[in-house]
Amino acid sequence: MTFQPSEEAFRRMLEEMRPLFWDTDVQALDRDRNAPYIIARLLNLGGMRGYIWTVDLFTEQQIADAVIRRRDLRPVVRSFMARRLNIPQERLVQTPSWR
Repeated sequence: MTFQPSEEAFRRMLEEMRPLFWDTDVQALDRDRNAPYIIARLLNLGGMRGYIWTVDLFTEQQIADAVIRRRDLRPVVRSFMARRLNIPQERLVQTPSWR
């Protein structure tokens, strides 16, 4: 059995990190359905606090899926998380060269 933080903890994070979601109706976000988007925002823009919220609110598999698939992750974030989660570089999507 894995620990799943409460919906209350998720909503508390959204309130605290609301500036990261300036273009989104945070009340409409669903933790599971919108996990890749939320994870990318927290890791890219949330600093250490965003990282802590990410590992507290999402499973390792959800985080790994976001790291593998999201093209909008900053290269340094993608590289750090890939190393932390032991994801081989060849599994990661390529970031566009214009980024």
